[in-house]
Amino acid sequence: MKFFNSLPFKVFAVIFLLFLTWFESFVDHNKDFDIFVGASDLIFSGQNCYEVWIRCDIAGVKYYYSPLFAVLMFPFRFMPQVLNNLIWLSLNYLIIYRILILLRTFLPLRKLSPSLNTWFYFFVILCTFRFAVDNIGLGQMTFLMLWGSLESMRLIYKKKHIAGSALLALIINIKILPIALVAYLIYKKEFRATLFTGLFFLLYLFLPIPVLGYEFNNTLWHSWFASLGGTSSNSIFEDSGRPSLSSLIPALFMNSEILFGIKRNLVNLDAHTVNLILNGVRLALLTVLVYLFGKPFQKFSSTKLLFYDLALICLATPLIFPHQGKYAMYYVLPAYAYCFYCLMRLRLIGLNKLYQKILWLVILSFVCFTLTTDGLIGRQLSNLTEYLHFITYGALSLLIALILLKPKTRNWQNKLPGLKIT
Repeated sequence: MKFFNSLPFKVFAVIFLLFLTWFESFVDHNKDFDIFVGASDLIFSGQNCYEVWIRCDIAGVKYYYSPLFAVLMFPFRFMPQVLNNLIWLSLNYLIIYRILILLRTFLPLRKLSPSLNTWFYFFVILCTFRFAVDNIGLGQMTFLMLWGSLESMRLIYKKKHIAGSALLALIINIKILPIALVAYLIYKKEFRATLFTGLFFLLYLFLPIPVLGYEFNNTLWHSWFASLGGTSSNSIFEDSGRPSLSSLIPALFMNSEILFGIKRNLVNLDAHTVNLILNGVRLALLTVLVYLFGKPFQKFSSTKLLFYDLALICLATPLIFPHQGKYAMYYVLPAYAYCFYCLMRLRLIGLNKLYQKILWLVILSFVCFTLTTDGLIGRQLSNLTEYLHFITYGALSLLIALILLKPKTRNWQNKLPGLKIT
């Protein structure tokens, strides 16, 4: 532990961040952030930014975010790409730092020794490092989405409904991914926060009107919803290789090209049947989540229970939603944080059997998530693990760990200071 708190380690960390910033800004400078700026260019020139291939490096990518976000990208249109990257990376570093700080507000980490606190953060960062690098390299939005999800729920828990709802509605408006939190608010009888979130969401839909005009803004958000609907309906064909159920289920139940001499599909079914199976598996996963949330219409009783629910929601989100890249798996950070905290408490009170089960599940997820990157095992082996959907199986193993750690059904939880369920 002295090593992590030592001056050489801190100097190394600073040098690493400076090198990463330089590399991602000047060397690997083409990012998805260019798509956001490109969408802003289109709408301010009077063109629809949806279902259009916007150039990023040598490839074209479609824009799937909101009209409001494209409007907010307006200042970046007049800046050089290098400056845009520097600003976006700096913002991401601050967001990551805030996410790590937020873990203290949900989990009673102060009850752990300074040494265990250091190990806690080390393991959380280590197990999500691969996906953090993916987000930084692509200039993606996952850091902002995860921070907004945790921060908004913290504010709502603190009865700051307007601030929390405004933030939640904003990140949902930017990218529809966190919308599951609205359903969770209803489940937890937070009707006031739900109402405010809906009102703010409507406000954000019409907020660009003074800039774009009513008719053009109306056209844009209709095109936005249509593009999202198309992504969902075509997910079993377009999500091949992505770490989600919409990629795993077709691989198991549809005929596909055999690679590496390994056949993946168990049976060969038609697309309609596979789509039914996919939706059935999604529904089954949602049913498991509802069971783990406990009885409906009960208010938040503790930040620790709230964080457990958020860990489940964040883990399930990239599995359920279609068209999510590997970068979206950074959403597993709350699940890792909860598991590592419980592992440390389990170790302290000597519940070794449960400790070993959770530890092996966490190790399995780490192997599937991080040890499958091409930077460690090479491109060919990494492609093999992607073909076999290791990342999705890693997420499912982490889900099993969370199921075993369900607070309301674990007697050992009541033995832990600060974790007693009331």
